[in-house]
Amino acid sequence: MAGKYTVGIDLGGTKILAIVVSPNLKVLARSKRKTKSELGIDGTCLRMKKASEEALLEAGLSWKDVESVGIAVPSAVDPDTGDALHSPALGWINQPLRKRFQQIFRKKIFLENDVNCGTLAEFRIGAAKGYNSIVGYFVGTGLGGGIVINGKLHTGVRGSAGELGHEIIEYNGRKCGCGKLGCIEAYCSKTAFCRQFQKLITQEGRKSLLSDYTDNDFKGIKSSALLKCYNAKDKITRRVLNKGFYLLGLAAANQASIIAPECIVFGGGVIEAFKKLPMPHIRRGFSENLFALSPEDIKLKLSALGDDAVPVGAAIYAKEKGEV
Repeated sequence: MAGKYTVGIDLGGTKILAIVVSPNLKVLARSKRKTKSELGIDGTCLRMKKASEEALLEAGLSWKDVESVGIAVPSAVDPDTGDALHSPALGWINQPLRKRFQQIFRKKIFLENDVNCGTLAEFRIGAAKGYNSIVGYFVGTGLGGGIVINGKLHTGVRGSAGELGHEIIEYNGRKCGCGKLGCIEAYCSKTAFCRQFQKLITQEGRKSLLSDYTDNDFKGIKSSALLKCYNAKDKITRRVLNKGFYLLGLAAANQASIIAPECIVFGGGVIEAFKKLPMPHIRRGFSENLFALSPEDIKLKLSALGDDAVPVGAAIYAKEKGEV
């Protein structure tokens, strides 16, 4: 079926994941490679194109079979210009990404925020299928969010809605990577966890199994190592992560007061690694801080799509926008 397939790409700060999606949204093939954003926009785009070609080859397809390309980026995206407004993970500010990517791919390019894409995928074919309004939280290196209201992705002014990681939960609280104080991302993200480990273990001299996995350099710690220490009942690991998960539930309760979605989905690399383990703490933070509603009124669910959520969402976004 020529020209009816879609390529979806998750452009992350450290990795690129490209997938090929059939007309009925089945993932046919995947390809991964490192981002290397230091190569600049054009160099990074060429790496995305190469990853896409590897996935197409695996699926037995070529570019002539592709209708459009959806690219999920770690930034708010201006829907009118296609500019990435601010991407600390890539070091890009106010860059005309859609224009540059289109020149290199020579295909229709549809750009959207990465967690908006992940939330859209969970809404269309994942854990939140069948609901009308949902919120998504994705916990990884940072913390991102997405909002669907009455069946439509809510992007707001200049595509900046859904930056739920920067909801302030504590006045004058911890410093976030964005420069503000008290954002939930400064409490519940791998970056936040690592900063707390550095403080408690390196600076205060607390003992932890984490030292065996990291040599006290916590920056690049893998989610799998965090899980091993958590399962071994390491006190520092459990203290830091459980507080983060509780506060994520609190943040979700705040969104329930504002949006009152039918369902809230939790995903991202950390949640994917930990599976159901965070949910009791998230649920407690949610129920203890919920206003007016009963905890049973809003379903809290784990992502059903895992790593595929963001690139599948990018493909869905491209497909739906292309059909308008």
